[in-house]
Amino acid sequence: MSSPPPRIAILGCGAVAEIRYLPALAKLKIKPTLLVDRDVQRAQRLADAYGCVRASDDYRPWVDEFDAAIVALPHSLHAPVSVDLLQRGVHVLVEKPMALTTTECDQLIAAASEQKAILAVGLMRRHAPAARWLKAALDARALGPIESFDFQEGIPYAWPVVSGFFFDKTAAGGGVLADTGAHTLDLLLWWLGDVASFEYYDDAYGGVEADALLRVTLASGARGVVELSRTRQLRNTAVLRGRDGEIEIGLDKKNKNSLAARPKAVLSVRSGRVRGTRMRRLKTDDLFRLQIEDWLRAIESGRSPLVPPEEGARSVALIEACYRERRLLELPWIRPADAQLPRLHHGHFSQLPDST
Repeated sequence: MSSPPPRIAILGCGAVAEIRYLPALAKLKIKPTLLVDRDVQRAQRLADAYGCVRASDDYRPWVDEFDAAIVALPHSLHAPVSVDLLQRGVHVLVEKPMALTTTECDQLIAAASEQKAILAVGLMRRHAPAARWLKAALDARALGPIESFDFQEGIPYAWPVVSGFFFDKTAAGGGVLADTGAHTLDLLLWWLGDVASFEYYDDAYGGVEADALLRVTLASGARGVVELSRTRQLRNTAVLRGRDGEIEIGLDKKNKNSLAARPKAVLSVRSGRVRGTRMRRLKTDDLFRLQIEDWLRAIESGRSPLVPPEEGARSVALIEACYRERRLLELPWIRPADAQLPRLHHGHFSQLPDST
């Protein structure tokens, strides 16, 4: 940036703030102005560790002391807090999922537009060089028409939670689909385009789901599956198959940025100066840093961030539709008759926002 960075507040001092956002800001030599958490003692400990000016359990008394805010609160608070900040002219980087409903997403977009505030969505995987190269390769039809795809992402749940909100249906909005799935489905929509119809199953018996399965038909005609889990070690890659070949890309932190293709010549496709054969490997921490840098450049220049709110809203719309049409996942230790599985039918996407 050519000018000093804005004064930044972090709202929510859970694990993602402690492990990702605060270290990323430190690498950028930026000290937050305000840390906010209902556990103000925790907020103060982090403030002391990172040289933050102030810690509080409420951002509203100090709103004149910051120009931009990272909203890393429980999912149910993303929309009301972000809308309030945007209406005050504060620039916002909101963690994924952007909100819990398309209506809430529309409210965020409208507030940002009215106040000319920059709103970015924390879908940091789009900043990965491999993800961006793949988008360019697909746009260049390096595989020919895409015919099928297979996304798998899952590990036994081990995120170092500070609170229990991830397992509270009201606060989290859902389980693995709303959490990990926000990233996975964003990549699916970004790379491959709009969904025409789907079938969705999960294991939520009144609570939040730990396992989910989504069968999708795209507007392009390609068909595939997305499997997500908090209980099992899955392959953690996405396989995209086209008429002229296939590409497999890593999704989790262990194999992020990994690429394999058949035929291998597909990897020679250029995205700018980058080839798939010479991919810069980045850690998750680097992606958070790149995400913040992109947001700050957008604030300085007035341009759109790499992940604008209209794009963040697309995965929310798909998640919302899945929950609306959900069916029980058939599990080997539960007989279908016991589970009383309802009859399967297709969900349709008449209300999904168009790709941009």
